[in-house]
Amino acid sequence: MSPRPALPLRVEYVLLGLLRRHPAHGYELLQRWNAGKALCMIWTVKPGALYAALEKLEQLGYLCAAVECGSAAPQRKKFAVTPAGEQAFFDWMTTPLDAARDFRQDFLARLYFAADIPPPDFACLVERQKQTARGWQARLQAQMPGSQGFTHHVLRFRIHQVQAILDWLDGLDA
Repeated sequence: MSPRPALPLRVEYVLLGLLRRHPAHGYELLQRWNAGKALCMIWTVKPGALYAALEKLEQLGYLCAAVECGSAAPQRKKFAVTPAGEQAFFDWMTTPLDAARDFRQDFLARLYFAADIPPPDFACLVERQKQTARGWQARLQAQMPGSQGFTHHVLRFRIHQVQAILDWLDGLDA
């Protein structure tokens, strides 16, 4: 078994989302991810990480692969999402994040795929994410009394960061 951690990892879920839209080869996925002004605005993926994630998803039964032979190219695998992969993607798309530190990449990746799930499900995710963020904010504010120095500054920063997330979520068309 690979030493890589088990799901959830953002890369795997994004690959499931891309492959739900259109089965593809690894190189094609890499091009779609890193080109244009979409996912690469959140982060880029290196070929090694992409191919390792595809292998992991296939081992987990979330992808199936068909080997294709071409006259101009060597054999390559074309990946497609399985029903188990569909469910894993849907679960990811409808589950709020547990930590504010993951918001910038993870929630924006979900936003990229928002049109791929029923609008009420995405609206529910946004509301649940707001509730979760309010919980983050309350826990941080509870630590403020008596904080001083560096700890105080870090808590203030995190409280403002969570407030920015809440403000952004409030302005989201979900």
